[in-house]
Amino acid sequence: MGFSTEWLPGAVQTRTFMGEDLVIYRTRSGKLRASRPYCPHLGAHLGAGGTVDGEQLVCPFHKFSFDVDGKCVRTPFGPPPKASLSLVEITEAYGIVWAWHHHNGDAPSWQLQDLDLDLTGDHAPVFRGTDMAGHPQDVCENFFDYGHLQPLHGVEFLGEASPSREDGPFYHLESKINRRLPLLGDRQHLISGNVIGLGGISVIMDLAQLGVRSVNWVLATPITPWRVRVYLAVSSRVTWGRHLPAFLRSQASSGAARAVSSGMLVALEQDVRRDFPIWHHKKYVERPKLSRKDGLIGAYRKWASKFYPPTSRGTAGTPLVAHRPSLPNGDLERCK
Repeated sequence: MGFSTEWLPGAVQTRTFMGEDLVIYRTRSGKLRASRPYCPHLGAHLGAGGTVDGEQLVCPFHKFSFDVDGKCVRTPFGPPPKASLSLVEITEAYGIVWAWHHHNGDAPSWQLQDLDLDLTGDHAPVFRGTDMAGHPQDVCENFFDYGHLQPLHGVEFLGEASPSREDGPFYHLESKINRRLPLLGDRQHLISGNVIGLGGISVIMDLAQLGVRSVNWVLATPITPWRVRVYLAVSSRVTWGRHLPAFLRSQASSGAARAVSSGMLVALEQDVRRDFPIWHHKKYVERPKLSRKDGLIGAYRKWASKFYPPTSRGTAGTPLVAHRPSLPNGDLERCK
């Protein structure tokens, strides 16, 4: 749905997810909540003039107020009616806002994992987003498509550093690549990637020789049927300035890490933008004619099928909705 820094206390924003609006707001104490948009009183859109009063969301029409559990607790006219907002499960992790979607409206059946690299202490992710035609599964499938790396990105795939593994709603890959970096020439390094449902990919890059460790995100939020918002984001940690006094070290490291991340985001966007026209115009081939060089596409599709209802399992044809796909049995999607 977006990034934590986009919602300061008191902020109310409308985001499109899975074909409908979500109203996402942060209370004065910092709690983040998401609701379907219409007031149960007389149908006003809560994102069109709704405000936060302390811990309550206030409807712009008749000023009915709703607490963090969605219950109507106050009106200007006396005792509140028995009315509640239709809340959507939402959470924050890695500086990113995630929403849950299940085709039957079921509660979340799994949680986000702790990443090996926790970068939130250095700085919040820097990010950019682009809307396009497409489907989240196609975006994530790109990570398993080794065959496109050389012809499209000029990156040499050197093999898997360790066996790929599934872990329920997560898929982990480690690969060795060789790429040409500006001013540095050809560099071989390890790419450690985690796929989170159909919602996105985190790629941890450890550039120890440069004193940099970073996580790059590619996140696909379904906004309407066959249309996605793709976010690219980076956060980093640097080892520079460790000799500084403690009272200066944190600020210096955070500033340096943010500067590094901003530069890396530009490079990430230049790289991934080569995929954008492919994702925008491609169609889903249910039975592709794969070659040996295509990587783990078949394995990925089999794993991805678990996120779809039984009637549509194995296809990418069911539309998704805000912070969870409307096609799977349950998934977390990045929202904005």
